[in-house]
Amino acid sequence: MGHYTRIKMSTLVVGASGLVGYEFFRQNKNRGDWYFTYNTHKLRDFIQIDATNYDEVLNIVNKFKPTTVILPAALSNVNLCEVERERAYKNNVGVVKNFINSLDKSTPKKIVFFSTDYLFDGTEGPCSEDVHPNPLNFYGKLKLMCEQEIISSQLDYLIIRTTLVFGWEMQRKNFLYRVIDTLKDNRELIIPNDQYGNPTYVKDLIYATQWLLEKGYHGIYNVVGNEYINRETFAKKIALFFGLDQNLVIGKSTSYFKEVSPRPMLGGLTNDKILKLGIKMKNVEEALSDMQERKFEDDVYY
Repeated sequence: MGHYTRIKMSTLVVGASGLVGYEFFRQNKNRGDWYFTYNTHKLRDFIQIDATNYDEVLNIVNKFKPTTVILPAALSNVNLCEVERERAYKNNVGVVKNFINSLDKSTPKKIVFFSTDYLFDGTEGPCSEDVHPNPLNFYGKLKLMCEQEIISSQLDYLIIRTTLVFGWEMQRKNFLYRVIDTLKDNRELIIPNDQYGNPTYVKDLIYATQWLLEKGYHGIYNVVGNEYINRETFAKKIALFFGLDQNLVIGKSTSYFKEVSPRPMLGGLTNDKILKLGIKMKNVEEALSDMQERKFEDDVYY
């Protein structure tokens, strides 16, 4: 992708203790004009905020006066969103509305929002930015509502649609850790073999997002890895790279899991739009190699 000039205006990252938010911290931690928040997972030098509380959001916005607000914070447990809809709405759409309403519209402001391939029903994937959303589950509907709130606001915006994001993470919640932790214990890992998507390396995701920001791009962009594979194949690639037993990865159809929330089968997103801009995304093996070289500084900022 090459080098780029860092963003020059003040930036607030909401939900910086998670996978995506913390990667923004890793890439910008020496910047004096970047501010990072957490809710429950405390980190040194981060700002505590309950983003579902409008008064707290307004206080933070008035104090730091961000020109860019980056919103990786969300309730993303798909089954939980399906069952606890009021809570899910509050932690997704409610948070977006709080920031839209608290930002001063008299001077230029930008919201960066992370969305999902769950906007689509999985019958025609992978989908481009131009495909009309048709979410199957409540989580996808919430993300669509968030996008609509942002697009209809008076704010500039960058909506980043992505999927299957993986990488080093303090909370060990992403797919990578599920595979590693299960197989290291010599336990079987039963994975859907009929759900397809694009594994997306979190480092690439944030590089691409910041590049689009610095260049002043606006609108909706799919930022995903180049490979289009099912979950079982993804898990076996991780197992092979880390020398774990691939035979413990067992593929089953989605119907086996009896999920409370329906899943799109042919999910995933196309990334032609960003590739034409010169943005490069790693495949799974390249990303895992980079992770191994990079390691995770998980003892520094607790």
